[in-house]
Amino acid sequence: MDNRDEIIILTNEFESDGFNALKEKGMKTFHFPMIKTSMNTCDKSLNINDYDFCIFTSKNGVKYFFQNKFIKKQNLQNIKTISIGSKTEHLLRGLKFDNVYTAKKNYSDKLSIELEKIGIINSKRVLLVQGNLAKNKLSENLKKFCYLTKFVAYNTEIIKKKNKQLEKLLNIADTYTVFTSPSSFESFISLYNPNKTSIISIGDSTSSFIKSCGYNPLITSKMQTYEGISDSIISYFKKINDGISQNKT
Repeated sequence: MDNRDEIIILTNEFESDGFNALKEKGMKTFHFPMIKTSMNTCDKSLNINDYDFCIFTSKNGVKYFFQNKFIKKQNLQNIKTISIGSKTEHLLRGLKFDNVYTAKKNYSDKLSIELEKIGIINSKRVLLVQGNLAKNKLSENLKKFCYLTKFVAYNTEIIKKKNKQLEKLLNIADTYTVFTSPSSFESFISLYNPNKTSIISIGDSTSSFIKSCGYNPLITSKMQTYEGISDSIISYFKKINDGISQNKT
């Protein structure tokens, strides 16, 4: 990386190996979560065996759904799952569930198109497991060709207390801040000045929200994963370094 000291601020909730590539390239990473999640109170009228399929759109959905004491008491042996993203799929398979389909892309708005095309849930009873901030677009589209019930497994809250260490870092250094969800950016702009950092977005949905707030991302990852956004950051700085090298020759 030409001995540059890029400072990358990560705002996702939990530390992740998905950003290890940044450290391997010599970048300095700092983790300041902008959101926190918690289990939602379960609807005890839910009977998991009433459904033919369960759709999970994130690892948090899997985590909080199956950690729920009421869900644990039910017979889970016959659950057939559908997932968005290889990591969500991997988590489900690690729990020994039959994951029958994984979306080709990590975007929920693409999942309904794929599922309707292959027809595996058409006219079936489907449970959609999401968080409280999930948009209704996926559920509205799924309702057009299956019998859908939406279940909110967890709540996402934005961090409302300013972190003095982060504020100091933004004031004294050139930084690049990674936002992995609209809610993480919402939290950030309520506490800090986004003009003091270069904005990096995990994907189109987050970038759209950032733009709606009047700011423009420097980088938008092509792949909506931590590894994907790390690759996008590395590629960005490689182009800069290559340009510097060419100008010196």
